[in-house]
Amino acid sequence: MRYASKFVFSVVLFYYFSASLFAKGASFKLFDNLRYVASGDDYRTERCVLDIYAPKDKKNYTVFVWFHGGGISAGKKHLFPREFPEKGIGVVAVNYRLSPKIKANEAIWDAAEAVAWVLGNIEKFGGDPKRVFIGGHSAGAYLAGMVGFDPQYLEKFGYKNTDLAGMCLISGQMTTHFRVKSDLKYSGGQFLPVIDKYAVLNFVENDISPLLIVTGDDELEWPCRVAENRLLIASVKKIGKSPLARMFVLGGYGHDCAKPSAGLIYNFISDCLKRTKSAK
Repeated sequence: MRYASKFVFSVVLFYYFSASLFAKGASFKLFDNLRYVASGDDYRTERCVLDIYAPKDKKNYTVFVWFHGGGISAGKKHLFPREFPEKGIGVVAVNYRLSPKIKANEAIWDAAEAVAWVLGNIEKFGGDPKRVFIGGHSAGAYLAGMVGFDPQYLEKFGYKNTDLAGMCLISGQMTTHFRVKSDLKYSGGQFLPVIDKYAVLNFVENDISPLLIVTGDDELEWPCRVAENRLLIASVKKIGKSPLARMFVLGGYGHDCAKPSAGLIYNFISDCLKRTKSAK
């Protein structure tokens, strides 16, 4: 119950911060509830929508696609980090379908379709499709990680995972997500680690874009979360399939470490863009 209480608290805290930003909307133009799927049942067409926060008076801006947390069973799209449009970075906040209305693994396909939609359409809204970063918190980080590490998801929509400018995964589960295991009737408990086709860790040998990982500290984070993220970053660095890989563990923070990660994400995006520019 202690960890469940921490999870609920972090979700409530996250929504509090995201709600407060709408009073300061002068720095961006909002395109809201854009459907990123062409067809489907009522729940799919209702849920599979996204918001674009486009920096005002700026063209060819960098884009950060953000997936919310909530255990693939709760949560909704919100702007994060709130200050990015003021810094000239557009944010795309994505809704995806939730368990139990779907099996949790199906949400990975929603995330992939949303990213593919952004890659194919963001230019119409002033963004640069060659500078699209993806990320998320908790379950959102898991979904972003699966899309960024396993090529099959974007390939279905005509893109490569290396078309992404980078990934920023905040407090994500890198083994098979506990909700996926529950929905697909895996044996064993929530904290029994599984590394299979639904685990980011299963794909560390693939070519990937630059990677940033952030977690809370070992004592306050969700159980096992820091260890599996350390394993992921160590494997990525050793195998060498990413041009840049970083991890930060935020002392004093638990699972609610998304908001204090904003500066790290911004610096990471800036460094990736500098590397790309210097390589030309």
